[in-house]
Amino acid sequence: MNAIGEREFICGRSSNSDYYFLYTLIHETQGDAMAQFQGSGFSIYLPDSCMDASAYTFVLPYNQGFSANLTIRFEHVPDGYELEKSVKDELAALSNRLNDFTLISQNAGQREGNDGVIAVYEWGEGQARMRQRVITLLVQGDMPRKYILTTTDLVAGAEESDAVFNQILQSFALNDIQFF
Repeated sequence: MNAIGEREFICGRSSNSDYYFLYTLIHETQGDAMAQFQGSGFSIYLPDSCMDASAYTFVLPYNQGFSANLTIRFEHVPDGYELEKSVKDELAALSNRLNDFTLISQNAGQREGNDGVIAVYEWGEGQARMRQRVITLLVQGDMPRKYILTTTDLVAGAEESDAVFNQILQSFALNDIQFF
């Protein structure tokens, strides 16, 4: 990037870990127009040509040595995207990469008139065995996209966290609001 402008360096320490971070914020004064993106607790200037591809992660309280979490993200997909084939291919790739991968269930259906697939699988060994539930929802429109909602927990804590995640996932609603 050939930016001519201000640079602001901020160094800090995370409040809940020993990790240090360094942010570089660039406010460009030449080139692409910059628009301010407002996130949760921060803002940043980005070129108008950028698209929001945010991933949102929500964490449940620490339990049995792990904080179960829900991640929501989306990806733009081409017209004619084959959701079920794509999910099948992704699960096959995971089965080759993850130790002791077990597919628990996989179901296709619809939500709010959009095609979706729910897959539940586990991997790992002993107390570190993990369970993930992945809901992939295909939304057609001017710019088709798929939403991927992923819950992750230790198998040992999954029964408890799944009850909470079920309530959360039932409240998931698509809308036309795009922040950037």
